Formats: sequence, C-alpha cells, structure tokens
Amino acid sequence: MRLLARPITSFLALILSLAQMLPAFPSAAGEFEEAVRFYERKDYPKAAATFRKLAVAGNAAAQFRMGTLCVKGQGVTQNYAEAFNWFRQSAAQGHAEAQNSLGVRFEKGQGIGRDYALAAVWYRKAALQGLGLAQDNLSDLYAKGLGLEKNDVNAYLWSSLASANGVTTAARKRARLEPAITGAKLTELQYRLGAAFASGQGIAQDQARAAQWFMKAAAQGHVLAQYQLAECHDKGLGVPQDYAQAAAWFEKAAAQGQPRAQSAIGYMYDIGQGVPADTQRALDWYEKAAAQGDVVAQYNLGSMHGTGRGVGQSDLKAYMWFRIAEAHSERAATAAAESRKLIESRMTREQIAEGRRLAREWLKQHGRDSID
Repeated sequence: MRLLARPITSFLALILSLAQMLPAFPSAAGEFEEAVRFYERKDYPKAAATFRKLAVAGNAAAQFRMGTLCVKGQGVTQNYAEAFNWFRQSAAQGHAEAQNSLGVRFEKGQGIGRDYALAAVWYRKAALQGLGLAQDNLSDLYAKGLGLEKNDVNAYLWSSLASANGVTTAARKRARLEPAITGAKLTELQYRLGAAFASGQGIAQDQARAAQWFMKAAAQGHVLAQYQLAECHDKGLGVPQDYAQAAAWFEKAAAQGQPRAQSAIGYMYDIGQGVPADTQRALDWYEKAAAQGDVVAQYNLGSMHGTGRGVGQSDLKAYMWFRIAEAHSERAATAAAESRKLIESRMTREQIAEGRRLAREWLKQHGRDSID
C-alpha cells in the first residue's frame, strides 16, 4: 500500500448535493431574467424593484445586482452603505462577483472604513473561483504591499491568472513586474502556476499545462515541483504514464528530504515499479520518511517487519511501527490498528509491552505525541 484510500462519497450525498444546485423556486429564475431585461432596457426603477424583492428573499445574484445598482445610483438613490450590505450578504453565499465588489468597497472605503487586509481576504475568495477582476485586484495589493506583505511572486502569479482569464489590462501590469522575477522567484512562480493548473483553483484545470510548469521548476531543482512532476508521471496526469520517469523524479525530491517523495520511492523499490526491486533501498527510504512523520512509510515498515520482506521477520518491530502509524494519523488509525491486532495475536504480553515501550521511545525521540 502506498497511499491510504480516501472516503467514497455516498450516492445519497451526491444526490443531495445536486439537488442543492437546483433553484428552489422556478418562478424566481423567471423573475430574475425579467429584472435583467428591465436593466438592459435601462428601465432601472423596475429592475431595482424586482431585484430587491428577490434579494430580500435571499437570492445571491439579486443581492449582487442590488449592490451594483446602489453603487451606480441606477433606479435607486446612490448609497454606498446599502451597497456594502447587499454585497456582504451575496458574498457570504459564495457569489464571486459580490466577493470582488465587497473587496473593492473595503479597498476604497466606500460604505465602510477602508481596510486593505479585508479587501485582500475577499479578493482572494473570488480569485480562487477564477474571477479575473478579483485576481487583478489581488495582484495590485501584493505589488503595492497593501493589506498584506509585498510579494512579487504572488503579484505576478495573480496577474498571470487574471490575464489568462480575460483581463486585458493584467498583461501590462505583469510586464511591469517582470524585472523583479528572476532566479529563485521565477522557479517558485513556475511551480505555483503548475499547482494552479493542477488544482483548477483560479483557472480552468489543465493537467498538461500543470505538468509543463512543474517540469520547468523541477529542472531548476524545486523540490515540490519534482514531487508533483513525479506524481504526474506516476498517474498519467497531463503526460503519458511512465513509472521510470516517476521514480527518477521521486528520487530527486527524496534526496532533498521531501518525506512524501521518500515514501513514494521507497514503495517503488519495494514492489519493483519503475526501478529494479530492492528491499534494502525501500527500507532506507521508508525509514527516512517515517522519521519525518510520513504515516504511509511507517505503515509499510510495519508490513516489511511483519512479513520479513527484505529484513529479518520481527513481530516486535512490526508492532512498534503499526503503533506509531496508528498514533500519527486518524486517517491511518483503522488500517494500522487492524494490522497491529493481527501481529498482537501472535505476541506474548511481555512482547506487547516491549513493543509499546519502543513505540513511545521512538515518538519521544522524534518529537511526536506519545501513546498510552
């Protein structure tokens, strides 16, 4: 086992989540569209009346529209405080454009006291949903050091995503940042762009582009990019599945001390995937990863000692490692506990006590919480 399985979403939960995406009242959708038509015809009073009715009922899109009308004074008296209130209600429901508009109010001090830090908070929420305007605004705050620490890499990253999401002015802003993006900053930026495309946060998910950016950063020695590139090759994400390439990049990251990479390359040596099987090298990498708290490596060490795979069979050491894995992670607790109990059934009371003592000592030596 290399990675522990994730919980599977139940069919009922899936149906409920889909149901939540459907409009609660079909007539509300029709009223909203009618209000939009009023607005497009510049009949702002009628648009405002309908949007207000829906906004009061809790419609996030209508709340955003009401905030916009209040800012512009269209169909209603211009009122920044009221606009702020509508944007706040809509933003709390996850409406990206309202989150951006709420950030603008905080940045400009319209309807609320100026607060760059809160502007950044709301820009980020919208930016992570892929709203280019919010990404552009967040980039500005990073570039100027307003509300958060000045950071050229973050400014360039968000400007790049804003440009990719259709904000035409972002390219010019990004160009002004380029002189500051050299050396290590460029490598970090390449990794961050890869992570954005891989996760789909702030940009449409694109595993091929993610792999390309990871490759650029990995070639410059970025340890997390090396690990992520190995994952791409291991799982065939954006590149053809290639276990040999995966092993090569896992080992590069492992050599730099990355615990998940150490655990992964240990597993590949353990089963002979992408590299010749070598239980001694597997054991060495597992031990390095385990010392850094990697629960999968700890579990696999228990398995090796319990079966005598590549080492002398030892129920005592197997018990110790399963206890350590059990103590380290709730995610691993069930699997490790089951394996520990199988080993325990073959042990005497004295051996079990010794195994618990060894586990406690190991945890203490490595600065981890002990077990009972």
